[in-house]
Amino acid sequence: MLNQLALLINVIGILIVEVLTGGPLTINQNIPATLAAGTEAKVTVTIEKGEITGFAKLQIDLPEGLTATAIETKGASFTFADGKAKFIWMSLPSTPSFKVTYTLSAAASASGVQRIGGRFSYIEGNERKVQELSPSTIDLGAPGAVAVAEPVLEQAIPEDASANDIVSAAGAAPFGKIPVAVIDNASGIAPMQGAGGVSGTRTITPVTEKEMLVEVVVNKGSIRGFGKLQEVVPDGFTAIEKNSAEAIFTTQGRIAKFVWLNLPAGNEVKVVYKLRANERPDGEYTIDGEFGYLLNDETQKAVLGSSKFFVGARALETLAQDPANVGQQNVEDPALALRLKEEAERKAKAEAEAAARASAAEAERARQQAAQEAAAQRVTPRVPAPEKGVTYKVQITAAHREVGKSYFKARHQFAGDFQIERHQGWIKYVTGGYAEYKDARDQRVNYVQAGHNFPGPFVTAYNNGDRITVQEALAISNQRWVQ
Repeated sequence: MLNQLALLINVIGILIVEVLTGGPLTINQNIPATLAAGTEAKVTVTIEKGEITGFAKLQIDLPEGLTATAIETKGASFTFADGKAKFIWMSLPSTPSFKVTYTLSAAASASGVQRIGGRFSYIEGNERKVQELSPSTIDLGAPGAVAVAEPVLEQAIPEDASANDIVSAAGAAPFGKIPVAVIDNASGIAPMQGAGGVSGTRTITPVTEKEMLVEVVVNKGSIRGFGKLQEVVPDGFTAIEKNSAEAIFTTQGRIAKFVWLNLPAGNEVKVVYKLRANERPDGEYTIDGEFGYLLNDETQKAVLGSSKFFVGARALETLAQDPANVGQQNVEDPALALRLKEEAERKAKAEAEAAARASAAEAERARQQAAQEAAAQRVTPRVPAPEKGVTYKVQITAAHREVGKSYFKARHQFAGDFQIERHQGWIKYVTGGYAEYKDARDQRVNYVQAGHNFPGPFVTAYNNGDRITVQEALAISNQRWVQ
């Protein structure tokens, strides 16, 4: 009888704790147990929030050597700085549970067993509540241990196989019909189609003895959202962007990445980059790569396979031996191309000098008019006086390039003033300056109701000119958040 009474008291105690903590709020993230230096993994955070609504912030504290990049935020704004990844919602998703995902990347210098923690903050009953995440550990390996690609095994070719039996993955053309300076998948990693019928091809065209033009075409169908093309280039080579198809292009070590937060609408995406051999010796080299994407909220990938090519005199000599091959691949003779380029430049220079002599005054007027038009388009950011205390503004958009008022008039039918902030690698456009959060919120609502179709907009906060979270600003200024 006493045991049953004790059990009943424990159950009542658990129920009381659950009520005091706001119900069965649970947050789980699938941190991998191990992650090799120089690699990355997708992490999914599952939030079971029940009936909690309104403002919330998920903060994940990462140790030195680890960084996070958002994949799916479920409407949150995402930032990563000083080892803190933050997902901030002005209003949580309406469903009782949802998932956010991000890419966890380990630097080449990362090592040891590290701890990952964090917290979930939210507003309930006009009170700020915080729930700590269960800490996770991740083993980054011993110091200096960097992940390397597995050795490529040469594929055996039957002795009776003819040249036409070897097929190029760049276009499924017989080997004898393409320049042998580029050998796609003659050995190495085979291409593999991804889920949803996604595939990719790579074409390598020599332009000089030490430079190649690499074109990658991804057949993605109707897939949109996040996408990443990752190319592993030979050691000592430099990849230079030529056409990124609206992707963010980065290089680190042997990795060249094209990252899309939202893939272009077409069924096909084509990127081009130049590969420079620098001081590498003449010989045969290999490029591998893959395209990662999301399908039904699951990470998928399509393998492009290996492409081999030559560096040095052999690359151009092979092309020169068979002009028919050059014609089929539209590969120009570098010497001829240089000569034609120099002739075109000389002709253009002569025409320009003749035009200048014929009408110097007219050329000057044209120059002045062009300068005036450029000045009209140029944004001259105002340098405001140093801000004091807590202020609120409305961010209307963010981009990687600077645009002027004419852009906002044409794109958003917005002719108002705005300020430019450079923050965490982005150019952010904000308006206003309010002492009260409610005034900034009202302005955000006005922008939405006016139909400007800004990607947002949302309220930002500052303390003495430094950007902070709205939640922190509300706490400092003793103001209340307004729905």
